[in-house]
Amino acid sequence: MLYRLLALIMLCPPGAFAQSAQVDPLTLRTRDLHQNLLIVADPYLSADRYKGPFGKKSPYEAGIVAIAVYFRNDNDSPIRLNLETIRLVISPPGEEGQRLAALSPEEVADRALLKANANPSIPRRPLSFPGYGSKSGKGKAWDEMAASLGSVVLATDVLPPHATTHGFLFFDMNHQFDAIRHSRVYIPDLSFMTDHRALFFFEIDLSIVPAN
Repeated sequence: MLYRLLALIMLCPPGAFAQSAQVDPLTLRTRDLHQNLLIVADPYLSADRYKGPFGKKSPYEAGIVAIAVYFRNDNDSPIRLNLETIRLVISPPGEEGQRLAALSPEEVADRALLKANANPSIPRRPLSFPGYGSKSGKGKAWDEMAASLGSVVLATDVLPPHATTHGFLFFDMNHQFDAIRHSRVYIPDLSFMTDHRALFFFEIDLSIVPAN
């Protein structure tokens, strides 16, 4: 039996076991670091990666990419982050570039579950029954998905000192996930909360993201 196990290990490709090991996201090369603030971006580019954090119904099926973002603030002061100005800048060679704003959990749920609503000419009124209606009026599945996404989205605009903050950003790629390799996450609006001093903008190049 021992000889068979050794033979199996020899036949496996060198990276087979390393790929299954948990990787520290703060060691990824898709990063930017200055002024004692490290920002790492980890885009989810395969359906399998979505199964853990997102369950059965994931943004991936709707053509939306989830990017896990990590902020490690090694300063003594908290940092204020303007979430509204974060962009995914896509610059395919020979094509016009795009600047995508991040989607809210509600917008992701709309795109994933309410495709009929994309055509405004089709009236859609949810049926209402006492005690059985959803809180949003868009159905139980929508409520559950929006709540699930809301629990993992990057929602805080404060980066505490000497701490790591983590959350997901969602961008509608229209199923063109390969374009992520011609993209960068642009975070322009950060400032120290003690003296309101602005930080230089951050840009995380995703062209070197590993296959996943």
